[in-house]
Amino acid sequence: MNQQPLDELPDVLTIPEAARFMRVSDGVAYGMARRYRSTNGREGLPVFMAGERMMRVAKLDLVRYVTGETSHGVADNG
Repeated sequence: MNQQPLDELPDVLTIPEAARFMRVSDGVAYGMARRYRSTNGREGLPVFMAGERMMRVAKLDLVRYVTGETSHGVADNG
């Protein structure tokens, strides 16, 4: 897995792009995204819907998530 430098990432990422950045599998990242949606944003990878079926991750939210700057950051994912 190659990790892109942060400044080269697009402002909006797909789940697989976010997974590569976090160095987890796509399946794990999709699970984290589903958890975010099922808990109304209390836990999991922050995503938004782009259409009816496409989940996307804002780069700013991803950075906050992996650095623990959110109330549901990495340390809280258990």
